[in-house]
Amino acid sequence: MKKFLIFFLPVIFLSGCSYKHDDLYTSAKKTTEQAVSNTKKTQILKENKPIIFVTVTYLDSLNNKKFVNPNLEQFVVGIHFTNINISKKEQEKTLREVTFKINNSKEHLQIQTLNPQSPILNIIPASTPWSHYFLVETKKIPKNNIKFSFEIAPYHAESLDFQKNF
Repeated sequence: MKKFLIFFLPVIFLSGCSYKHDDLYTSAKKTTEQAVSNTKKTQILKENKPIIFVTVTYLDSLNNKKFVNPNLEQFVVGIHFTNINISKKEQEKTLREVTFKINNSKEHLQIQTLNPQSPILNIIPASTPWSHYFLVETKKIPKNNIKFSFEIAPYHAESLDFQKNF
């Protein structure tokens, strides 16, 4: 009986812990899947070659109370310079001059530059430490469709349409 307890008690203990781990993994996986379905990407071209890759993730339908504020419209914008001929100084200047609009308005926009270690980037699909990220927030919009626009001067302006999940 003693050998039986010595063998099975650790097995029962470890199996109890595995369920908690599975729940955490499943929850994180669901959040990432939701983020993927609300992410759009575009490329900025120069002479038919991509020089900037942009991803925009709409955080509306993510079930993550830690990062998503239900009273705001929130977007995480990732900007990656693909052309190595653009110097760091030019990249920094370009990033300072990026402008954002939601439904053709800059009104009430709050823009925060995210550092590469920002925890919110853990739920953003394909986030990389060499990209530059912004959190763009505005007050809640009653419309079902949202037009998110950005301009990366002197290169290009782009608009992406997002739909709320009700």
